[in-house]
Amino acid sequence: MEQDTGEKSTVVQLVTKSLRRAILNGTLKNGDRLVQEEWAERLNVSRMPIRAALTQLQNEGLVELVPHKGAIVTPITNEDIEEIYHTRSLLEGLAVEKSLAFLIKEDKKQLGNILIKMEELEISEETNDYYIQLNTTFHETLRKGCPWPRVKKMVETLGISPIAPSLLVDHYYETQKEHRMIYEAVLRGESSELRSAVEYHILRTKNNLIQYMDRLNREN
Repeated sequence: MEQDTGEKSTVVQLVTKSLRRAILNGTLKNGDRLVQEEWAERLNVSRMPIRAALTQLQNEGLVELVPHKGAIVTPITNEDIEEIYHTRSLLEGLAVEKSLAFLIKEDKKQLGNILIKMEELEISEETNDYYIQLNTTFHETLRKGCPWPRVKKMVETLGISPIAPSLLVDHYYETQKEHRMIYEAVLRGESSELRSAVEYHILRTKNNLIQYMDRLNREN
């Protein structure tokens, strides 16, 4: 009997969670080849959910799918998180500060609509991708008016690994409070306040991710 769509989705989520954990806790190390057949046997599933999980993990920056080689593990370390998020806080803080004066009414309305969708969303494995999309659009809209193209380009090039938001689900309420503070700074037209709010938001996320990684390694 074939699994229905809901069952298939659940299996993929469980496989993704297992593989993600193996990468983040060091069971799978940088440069390791993640062999689909081996993990399908280990997790007692077919190769289909393994392939789907690898696609998700590639989106999260935890594996690289290389032609003729398969999935190569590219874990993110505490040092990576420190560097990426700290640099991102400085660059994006500057970008949104410069952007604010150029945001139009429609931009601010879009920010409000995105904020409401994020606040109403219940974070789970099923909603990870949608939340990542909302969060990305929120931040892109904030900095779209920045007249300094090099700063905007550096922010976009640097990026932030979209590790599943469900990893930090315990901090979700706090995160949405920060998004609302950012939005309210936009409405007040306070550029320095907006910069500070964005910097704080990114740095707090950094700290929460590092705490999660440390806890995962202690449990291993």
